[in-house]
Amino acid sequence: MKKLCAVVLVLMLAAGMVFAAGAREEAAPTIDLQTATWEEIVETAQAQGQVTFYSWYFPDYFREAAADFERQYGIKVNLVIGDQTANFNKVISEKDRPVGTVDAMIVGGQWVKTTMDLDLFYGPIKDIIPDADQLAPSLWIVQEGVLTHGYLAPFHRNQTGILYDPQRVSNPPQTFAELEAWIDANPKLFGFNDPSRGGSGQSFVHTVIKHTTGGLEKYVGDTEVVPEKVANWDLAWEWFNDRKDKLTFTVSNNDSIIRINDGEMAMTFGWDDNVQDMMNRGNIFTRAQMYIPEMGAAGGGDTMGILKNAPNKAAAAVFIAHITSKEQQIKKFEMLGAYPSRIDIPIEGTLLTEEDRENNALAWFPAPYKDYMIAEFVRNVLMTQ
Repeated sequence: MKKLCAVVLVLMLAAGMVFAAGAREEAAPTIDLQTATWEEIVETAQAQGQVTFYSWYFPDYFREAAADFERQYGIKVNLVIGDQTANFNKVISEKDRPVGTVDAMIVGGQWVKTTMDLDLFYGPIKDIIPDADQLAPSLWIVQEGVLTHGYLAPFHRNQTGILYDPQRVSNPPQTFAELEAWIDANPKLFGFNDPSRGGSGQSFVHTVIKHTTGGLEKYVGDTEVVPEKVANWDLAWEWFNDRKDKLTFTVSNNDSIIRINDGEMAMTFGWDDNVQDMMNRGNIFTRAQMYIPEMGAAGGGDTMGILKNAPNKAAAAVFIAHITSKEQQIKKFEMLGAYPSRIDIPIEGTLLTEEDRENNALAWFPAPYKDYMIAEFVRNVLMTQ
């Protein structure tokens, strides 16, 4: 009986220790980020002592950025670079927990609507992060056509535009009418990828819809496809089908670039960061040029958010401020060629100018319309004779 009592006592003590440890973990120092000064937020972050951050790309950069952060603030970074879908499935599975296991994460365009609909993020953080007004203003407001209301901080900008060979295109088109005329005069020399297989093709179809169906403004803020607003999209599909024998269809973003390099095409839509990476790898000649035409081309970027049930919100805010600082945005660009989210960093020699981005970049319409666009393009253009 004594042995049994001793075992029970040991088990009770062990359980108490586990409970106490869990209580200590959940009782990390907290602060109201909305009313605290930045100095108070940094002090609380250092008291919290750690931040868990999830991404699915740029592993080399994030490892260096995390090491810089730890040296500067003495806050440990638990960096997780994992599969994008797995990352989001994890935070979604934890959304009803009072305290989750993830503090902050990168948010890619295809996940914005889902995560905003599920109310996963803490915020708004726009008035918390220092220099927030120096981060891409439009990306603070809307990402992939979804209104984010300052909950997601701009991390990285990417942009589509027209990529061309200047030895074969002496006067690249600016307006939609000029592009039509160029395609008619140079059959098969303009191409784009199947929009179900890459974003640059999606951007071109997006631009065609803008110019053939009456603009993009009517879609802003919609959370689902409104049938009346897409009733005349057959005009866009007619535009493509009328020129099917004059257009070249490619299978991916990279395939379009390679076909420019091989001389099969002279002009296409491409991503600035994708083209720069292909140039760095020697997969396209360095004379290639790129611009955003007056007719417009879609762009956006990725953002970072603090989870609503993050255990270390202050540390997450300081980490996001660190990643969006001038020093880190310049480092990211120098390491990867990834365009900064900041608008106060003058960068020479980029494929696209800041002026082009400001004047001609288009915001994507909401994600449900993009999904609908892809499906309808495949059905009405690719699958027709």
